[in-house]
Amino acid sequence: MKKNITYLLIVVIIISIFCLTVSSAQAINVKDYTKDKFPSIFGFYLFSLGELDNYEKEFIDLLRKLPGDEQEYYAKEVYKNGFSLELLGEVKTGEKVPIPTINPPITIIPQDKLAGSPPSLINTPQDKPIESLPSLIKRIKPSTVIIFAYDDKGEFLKLGSGFFISQNGDVVTNYHVIQGASSAEIKTADEKTYPITYIVAGDEQNDIIRLSVNIPSQYVYPLSLSKTIPEVGERIIVYGSPLGLENTVSDGIVSAIRDIPDYGRIIQITAPISPGSSGSPVLNMQGEVIGIATFQMVEGQNLNFAVPSEKIVNLNLKEEKKTFTTEELFGQEDKEEKDSDYTYEAANKALYFIDKEEYAKALPYLEIAIKTDIPSLKAWAYFKIGYCYGKLKSHAKAIEAYIQAIRIDPDDAAAYCNLGIIYYNLGLYKDAIEAYIQAIRIDPDDANYHYNLGLAYGQLDLEEDAIEAYKQAICIDPDYSNAYSGLGASYVAFGLYKYAIEAFKQAIRLEPDSISAHLGLGLMYLRIGDRNSALNEYKILKDLDINTANVLFNYIY
Repeated sequence: MKKNITYLLIVVIIISIFCLTVSSAQAINVKDYTKDKFPSIFGFYLFSLGELDNYEKEFIDLLRKLPGDEQEYYAKEVYKNGFSLELLGEVKTGEKVPIPTINPPITIIPQDKLAGSPPSLINTPQDKPIESLPSLIKRIKPSTVIIFAYDDKGEFLKLGSGFFISQNGDVVTNYHVIQGASSAEIKTADEKTYPITYIVAGDEQNDIIRLSVNIPSQYVYPLSLSKTIPEVGERIIVYGSPLGLENTVSDGIVSAIRDIPDYGRIIQITAPISPGSSGSPVLNMQGEVIGIATFQMVEGQNLNFAVPSEKIVNLNLKEEKKTFTTEELFGQEDKEEKDSDYTYEAANKALYFIDKEEYAKALPYLEIAIKTDIPSLKAWAYFKIGYCYGKLKSHAKAIEAYIQAIRIDPDDAAAYCNLGIIYYNLGLYKDAIEAYIQAIRIDPDDANYHYNLGLAYGQLDLEEDAIEAYKQAICIDPDYSNAYSGLGASYVAFGLYKYAIEAFKQAIRLEPDSISAHLGLGLMYLRIGDRNSALNEYKILKDLDINTANVLFNYIY
C-alpha cells in the first residue's frame, strides 16, 4: 500500500505538472506584461526591455505598487539608462527617490547625438514649440492605423501601417503595402475595422499611395504635414506596427538628407523600420509628419528611410475618379522575389497565422523567410518553424529546425529550451537534460529552464539533481508554484514527507487551484496518517477536477 502510494505520487504529479504547465520558452513581452497596468506612455518608456526575464518582471511588479510620480521616474530611468539590478535594488528599498523639478521645457537627446555621452535631460531652445513625448504619443495614436491586405480569395496577404491625412477619412501609406492585393481594410486605435473603398492617388516610384476609407468623419483624426525639410540631427519618432506589434514607438534622429538620381530627395533615419512599419508616420517633436517610413535593402545592410512629406503634397489627386482596388495596380506580386522586403513580408504573414494558431498555414511563409541573408531573421524563422512543427506534433522536423536556429545563433537559449521540450516529449530525457543545460549556460537566470531540467532529472530518477534544479528555479522566481510542486514530488522519493507537505502547501498558497499540488498534499497526508486532512483535499479537488479527486478518493477509502 505505502509503496503504491509513493509510486503513484511520483508518476502522477510529475506527468500532470508537465502536461498542464510545462514552459514552452515563449518569453513574455513587456507590452503584454504591462498591458492595462500603466498609462500608455509607459509602453514607450519600457519598450527597451523587450522579452522580460524574471528580474525585469519583478521590477515591473514592484513598480505597480509605487505612487504615480515614482512610477514615472523609474520608467524614465529605464528609457534613459536601461534596466539594471542596481535600479531594481533602488525600487526594492521603498525609499522615495527625489524627482528633479525642471522649469524650462526639456527633451531627451538620443545616445548617438551625444557622441558617446550617456543620455541626459537638457534644455531645449525655444525657437520651436516642443511637445512633450507623452503628450505627442497620446495625440498621434488615434491618427494611425494598421492596414490589412487580402488576396482575391479573401485570405490575408500582408500588413502595414498608415495614418489619416484628411478629415474625410483618406489614409496615406506605402504603395507596396497593398500592391498585389484584391481588397484591404484598416484597423484604428480603438480596434475597429473599416474597408478601403478606392485609391485616391498613387505614386509607385515614390512608394506612396492615398486611400479612401469608409469611416464616419467623427472617428478621423488627421495628422498635419511639415512644410519644411528636417535638419540632420533632428530628433524624430516612428509610430507603427513592425511585424504586427501594434502601437510600437521607435525613436532616433535624421541621419542624412539624400538626393537620389531619378528619384529625388529622401530622408535617412536611425529609427528602426521593418515592413510592418512601412507606411508609418515619421514625426518631428512638434507632432508634424516629416515623412513616411519605408524599408530598403542596400548591399546587405538595413538602411532606414522615410519618403519626405512633400511628396504627399505633390500627389496628383484624381478628383471624382475612383480607382478600385481590383484594378491593375493590385496585380499579383512576384512570388520569386527573394529580397529582404519580401522575406520580412513573409515573416509578417507567418506571425499572422501563428497568432491565429493556424500553424500549418504559417509554415510556407516561414520557408520563404529563411531564404534571407539576414542572420537574425533566418534564425528567428527557423525557431518559428520548430515551434510550428512542435505544435503540429511533427517532432523530427521540429528538432531539425531548432538545430538550424542554434547553428545560426549558438546563444539562442530559447531554441535550446524548446529543443529540450521536444526531446522530453519523445522520452529522450538525457538529450533533454543536455539541451536544458545549454539553455541555462546561456541564460542562467531563467527559472523555466531550471524547472524543465528538474522534470527531466525526475524522469531518470535523479531526484537529488531534480531537487537542486527546482530549488534554483525557486531562488530565481520565489513565486513559481509548479517548481514547489516538483520539489514536493522529489522529496517524496527520499521519504521526506514533511518537507514534501510544506512544498505542496507553498505551491497551493501561490496557486490555490493547483490540481497536482492538492493531489500531492492529499497523498502525503495519507502517508503520515492524517486522513481528515486528506479528505479535505479530496473535497477541494472535487471542484477542480473530478477525475483527479477520484484518484485520491480511492486511496482514502
